[in-house]
Amino acid sequence: MIFLLLLLPLIALSQDFSEESFTVGGRSSYFTNSSEWDNTFLYYVPEYSSETFGETVGLRRKLKLRVLDYVSSDEKVIIDPLDVSAEFFTNNNSFQVGFLRYRFSETFGVQFLDVANPRDYSEFIINDLAWSKRSVFGVNNTYKWNDLQIQLILTLWPNGDRLPYKDSAFDPTNGQIDYQGGVVERPWLKDLEYGTRFKYLFQNGLDLSFLYYHHFSRPTFLDIKFNNQSLPKAVPTNHLVDSLGSSASYVWENWVLRGDALFTFNDLVQEDLINYKKENHFQALAGIDRNFDNFLFGLQLQGDFATQRHFYGVRSEYTNNTWWKPSVMVFRSFKANDQWLQLKSLFESDDWKFSLVYDNIHGGKDEENLFGLYRTEDRFLVDVSFTY
Repeated sequence: MIFLLLLLPLIALSQDFSEESFTVGGRSSYFTNSSEWDNTFLYYVPEYSSETFGETVGLRRKLKLRVLDYVSSDEKVIIDPLDVSAEFFTNNNSFQVGFLRYRFSETFGVQFLDVANPRDYSEFIINDLAWSKRSVFGVNNTYKWNDLQIQLILTLWPNGDRLPYKDSAFDPTNGQIDYQGGVVERPWLKDLEYGTRFKYLFQNGLDLSFLYYHHFSRPTFLDIKFNNQSLPKAVPTNHLVDSLGSSASYVWENWVLRGDALFTFNDLVQEDLINYKKENHFQALAGIDRNFDNFLFGLQLQGDFATQRHFYGVRSEYTNNTWWKPSVMVFRSFKANDQWLQLKSLFESDDWKFSLVYDNIHGGKDEENLFGLYRTEDRFLVDVSFTY
């Protein structure tokens, strides 16, 4: 805070640009196996941003909140600060403080390299990080020197994953354990998360980065505690780990080559919906995308060498329409009957948006399978919103 106060006098209010909007919407899921609607809520997103430029220092202010008001359950209203921050910047340096979200990954589907933020797991098969990524409170300093970028991150409040609410469609306990779900509480100024990232853009177009991060193991699993109560109690895990990661991308004409890798020491590795094991955890992927005149096509290979779950993924999106954007994505295991198919249509007209997503899950419920753990949760997701 002292550093911020020292910078304030340097800002001259010579130019000021601002934008503001308000979005109201509704979101619900229809589960085909149970023929029921669940996880239904209204949401409100006020957003404001402004930029002020001085002679030597600029100030960028952002305020973006997401308020979730649940209709289908007794879960309390949730206020997620998506981006509430102040950023002081010069030509070579940027210092940002507030509620922040980071992006490190170059993938689609399951973005395992984005370890700096907790997630919303109330819908386990959701892959849209605009919805599932939760902000943390901290400071982020990024220094640029020619083509080299150095990023230093300190999280003062790591926030917590949001687990499926009790008795919801994705409740992993089926009512057999004392379990509430919801947001996992993390205290302020304790168990700090921190890390650094080096990123370099080569003259030939190769974008290469290396990451170190000290963080809570994600996703948050449940420890089963036995006491004098009639039901055992589910307690969220509280386990800190260290991760080393790298990402790379290379653009050549209409082709994009990309890859991610992450090694986490003594991580919590998923065996099924609740059980986990502790061991070193290595994940890697390689992908290629091709932009055609009317559509985008991507192919991805992904391996988890701790669980021996290896997948190939394909996605395609039609890009020739401004009002309708259909897409398809499929992940399938190399050795198990484990598959996730997602069909998505996004309609946009002026300030209105309508999204319809179908998720189809196949696979067994043993340790070899991942998506099969949720095979009874095939669903249609409906989302409609208006922005003014």
